[in-house]
Amino acid sequence: MHLSLVPAIFRKEMLDTIRDRRTLVSMIVVPLAAMPLLFFVIGKFMSTAEKKAGEEAATIAVRGAERVPGLLNALAAAQFTLVEKPDLKAAIERKEIAAAVEPILTAGRTEIRIYADLTRPGSEMAAARLRSALELFRENSVKLKLTALGVSDSLLTPFTIERVNVAPERKMSGMFWGGMLGYFVVLLMFSGGMYPAIDMTAGEKERRTLEVFLSSPAGRDEIILGKILATTAAVFVTALLSVASLVFSFRYSGFGKGSKAFQQMTGRIPLDAHSITLMVAALLPMAVMAASIMIAIALFAKSFKEAQSYLTPLVMAVIFPLIAGMLPGLQLTPALALIPLFNVCQLIKEIFLGEFSYAAFAVTMAANVVYAAVAFFAAVQIFKSERVLFRT
Repeated sequence: MHLSLVPAIFRKEMLDTIRDRRTLVSMIVVPLAAMPLLFFVIGKFMSTAEKKAGEEAATIAVRGAERVPGLLNALAAAQFTLVEKPDLKAAIERKEIAAAVEPILTAGRTEIRIYADLTRPGSEMAAARLRSALELFRENSVKLKLTALGVSDSLLTPFTIERVNVAPERKMSGMFWGGMLGYFVVLLMFSGGMYPAIDMTAGEKERRTLEVFLSSPAGRDEIILGKILATTAAVFVTALLSVASLVFSFRYSGFGKGSKAFQQMTGRIPLDAHSITLMVAALLPMAVMAASIMIAIALFAKSFKEAQSYLTPLVMAVIFPLIAGMLPGLQLTPALALIPLFNVCQLIKEIFLGEFSYAAFAVTMAANVVYAAVAFFAAVQIFKSERVLFRT
């Protein structure tokens, strides 16, 4: 093998990739434009839907309010618009009101029922607001009765309860970004590298340029190595652009801006030089493995369209172990570190959380290096097969 020829082949493949409009769009335009546009539209839709639900939740109906003195005043104080409806359930179903309240006497006690349609966001919001308002009304009623009897209302609250989150802000954001980035980066390595891999294999067959390439002074080992390196570079570029686009979308699209917890998780990206180095090191053998597998599979195709039909199921299959890597409560043990795809996704999540072990990191790296070497060897052997390259 003449390694001096590999850089020239790499440059040739990258130049062909940049010249191909279809591949360029899938590598650069889609990652940079699709996610911000998607999250902007979703954020706008959610904001509009939330505002509409809030307006709808203000209108409720009450029946039998005379059974509970002060009920109407308590609901009015909670900023509800009260209307009268003879049939509460039918009015909710016809969307004339968001929810309804009806006091009922059962076994000598008063039970206040809240009617709502939980399939409608506005009705569900109204039910939650009603519950809070009624609990406050009940508490105030008890306090007034105790005060009238000369008893301190502190008997009702002998102690308070407060939940304190001991996880620092970096760990909270690491939980979110680690799971998200681990899933998206590995998935985009396959989906983003699919078109360059196809263009370098089935695309050359379709353009009738593969025969010319094979007649050059470069051997097949050098050619396949150059193609895999070019595909790996394309995989990394697509993944990095997609991650940058994803971070920008979450930070600046307004998606989830109404939730303080969501803002706390997404507000700070726990990236430092140490975390970035570990993440890149973990992704490198995975990128080589992804490129080698896609090159090997695409070599069997005679046309671009046929190669797409071969690689699309692969990209779909990648999703399942990645989803498992996002599940909470899992810890990367040496045994689980042997599972491809899952191990990288889980390792990235633990790197962001700051809870990874170097033993699991070493096992993951060793396993993925072996998997990448096997995939690379398979791609080389397939590329050397005349029956595969020139099958009819």
